[in-house]
Amino acid sequence: MRYYLISAGIIIFAIIFVSALPFLLRSTDKLLISVQIPQNNSQVAGVQKYNIPPVSKNIPPPEFSAKAVLIKDLATDTILFQKDISVPLPIASTTKIITAIVASEYYKQNAVLTVGKSANTPGSRVGLFNGEDLSFRSLLYGMLLNSGNDAAFTLAENYPGGILGFVSAMNKKVLEMDLKNTHFDNPAGFDSPNHYSSASDLAKITQEALKDSTLTRIFATKETNIVSLDKKYTHQLFNLNKLLEKVRGVVGVKTGTTEEAKENLVTLVERDGRKILLVVLGSNDRFLETTRLIDWVDSNFAWAEI
Repeated sequence: MRYYLISAGIIIFAIIFVSALPFLLRSTDKLLISVQIPQNNSQVAGVQKYNIPPVSKNIPPPEFSAKAVLIKDLATDTILFQKDISVPLPIASTTKIITAIVASEYYKQNAVLTVGKSANTPGSRVGLFNGEDLSFRSLLYGMLLNSGNDAAFTLAENYPGGILGFVSAMNKKVLEMDLKNTHFDNPAGFDSPNHYSSASDLAKITQEALKDSTLTRIFATKETNIVSLDKKYTHQLFNLNKLLEKVRGVVGVKTGTTEEAKENLVTLVERDGRKILLVVLGSNDRFLETTRLIDWVDSNFAWAEI
């Protein structure tokens, strides 16, 4: 008797299920149709939504004196403008971008470094004292804001193998990044026949540096103080990049100037969800020419939002 009751129940369930199946299928179809899959191009969690190269309006670029210029849209890795971007040139203190990369790969942020003979390094200086102990992080600020040659050489001096070991690591990084027109022989950017890079290579170096959130934050810092570990010395730092907080969207990166290199400037601009990198080498007026190029990019290019 129980067997027949169970069998009858199964038969009744099957009849109800078969009767309801068309309705379930229609409902499922409606559900699937109503689901909207986000496009890969949409802005999710801060990802830039401009995913195709901008369109040029064919407005002529401004005149400039720079020997080499590169402008790149970082979202699409598209070069928007170029002039002699593969020509090896002296790059002065923009060298310190790769100095920061190599040092950051070795030192921990709270590592203690001692200033030695590097305190007497000529040119742009933090004003470090022989025997002074500072954290690696403090030296990074000193090198990238004040463009301190004494800070750059202190980083190299404390590296395994000293300054020669550090420069060797810089050139090893050049090989790893497959930079065809770059070679270094000092960590600060002093003029030398064996010390050069190109606008294209320098852009790649900068893009590598921007992967490091600490370096990105330092590049954008207008001013700060660093203090020796014994609190004996305080150094006030001011970023040499005059475009910070003066030109909308400029958030770094590094200045450089020497007699042979003339005026150099690597600039990151963040506007309206876009990131534009500019490299200006061998200029007579890096800040004015970079500002004009930034304005030209805004007026000449149109980004399609998807």
